[in-house]
Amino acid sequence: MTPAHAPHQAFIDMPARRRTLPAGYLVATPNHTENQVFMVESGRLRVSLTGQSRALTLSYLEPGDIYTTHTPTYIETVSPTVLRMVETAQFAQQLRTDPAAIGTVMRVLGRLLENSVALVEDLAFRDVPARLARFLLGLAERRGTAVAGGVLVPLELNMEDVASLLGTTRQTASSLMNQFERDGWLQRPTRRSVLVTNMARLEALAGRDGSVG
Repeated sequence: MTPAHAPHQAFIDMPARRRTLPAGYLVATPNHTENQVFMVESGRLRVSLTGQSRALTLSYLEPGDIYTTHTPTYIETVSPTVLRMVETAQFAQQLRTDPAAIGTVMRVLGRLLENSVALVEDLAFRDVPARLARFLLGLAERRGTAVAGGVLVPLELNMEDVASLLGTTRQTASSLMNQFERDGWLQRPTRRSVLVTNMARLEALAGRDGSVG
């Protein structure tokens, strides 16, 4: 996850179509015929690959992110969301006069690539407890705040979202979180936060000593 970004001027200047969507709305699928570019004005969307038995989350799109409907992925809102949408050809024309928007696009694509490589690596070489440890450590490093007793981490995703990121089931992810809590590695002060109380144990489980597994 990344912090929210301000709406890009390229979209503000264009006559984009504004869409207000509820949570759980499927914006695009791999067979989507429309070819549009959109900016997230508010809310959050999940970009995923979906098979017969499960979905694998590649990334989340946050306010200010720019993405396209024409990809081999599923794009679904996970909270009430407002999008500003334009045709791809129109956006390409705008880039000729405002190339600064390319930086926003590349940031999103870079995050997708990084998350995809990490997901493949985790699925190939790490078990689910190690994946969860790596996920929590990543959140702590990017968004955590040092407090008395550990590192306080905001957790805006529910267990189903976390499970999708880890390539496992909600029941498994929830059971592991409970086990980590019983072991004294973390606490759950609220439903939307985690207090990591033993970073060293999570690092050992995640293989931060250079090993994989």
